[in-house]
Amino acid sequence: MNKLKYPLVFSDYDDTLTLSDGTITPRTLRAIKAYRNAGGIFVVCTGRSYPSVKKLLPKVYGEENPRVPVICYQGGLTVDSDGNVLRRVAVNKADLIRLTAELEQRKIVCQTYSGEKMFCSRMTAEARKYEKITDCEFTVVGDLPEFMRAYDGEFDKLLLIAPPEEVQKYYKEFTERGDFPDFKFTYSRPNYLEAIPKASGKDTAIRFLADHLGVAIDRTVAFGDSNNDVDMLTTAGLGIAVGNAREECKASADLIAEPNTEDGLAKVLESLS
Repeated sequence: MNKLKYPLVFSDYDDTLTLSDGTITPRTLRAIKAYRNAGGIFVVCTGRSYPSVKKLLPKVYGEENPRVPVICYQGGLTVDSDGNVLRRVAVNKADLIRLTAELEQRKIVCQTYSGEKMFCSRMTAEARKYEKITDCEFTVVGDLPEFMRAYDGEFDKLLLIAPPEEVQKYYKEFTERGDFPDFKFTYSRPNYLEAIPKASGKDTAIRFLADHLGVAIDRTVAFGDSNNDVDMLTTAGLGIAVGNAREECKASADLIAEPNTEDGLAKVLESLS
């Protein structure tokens, strides 16, 4: 049996594990390495797609080809250390088309994901910025709902990028309306609103992976900073919000670490090794 009190750690990526510019501090890298050398398993749990995360893993673990499990798409996709899919929770396609059509009618450009592919109706400045952030490219399909109807495959989530005040407005509206019962609405960054499957979420993913790895959920730790991390922090044995986290994330945490700019994650991780 692993002698660590918490042998399994889950961490959000953007603004939790990283700084706002996407870099990871040397102290954080050393802390992850020390924790793994002590026998711990450190898992990135993110809303990003698997292709995007794969490109980042060498930076996180300091290895050219780290063999580690990963949780993507806000918990909708879990892969093992060899890249094999352990669990995938796909979106209800009919409801996804209905939601996308409504948003597009409001002149809101949406983007959706299917496995390793990203689709959008047209290229916008926001979409180009997202491509740069994730180091992945969109396929522009024109009429997105029509494309979805003809597409022979499953979808993982829907994302719209809008000013923070609009994201909050849409989040409140769609959460309260209740006419998309198979969706869970969440936001990872102030300008990112996401629709994911109701059965998904980072909380369900960490429970699944902990069980798969034979680790009791009360012996896990989760780090996060935003709305999409709240359920994960309340599910893990020890939920930790970094100091730069949103207030609802801090309210759900057992412990508030220092901000990402002050190596908050690293300092807690050092105490676990």
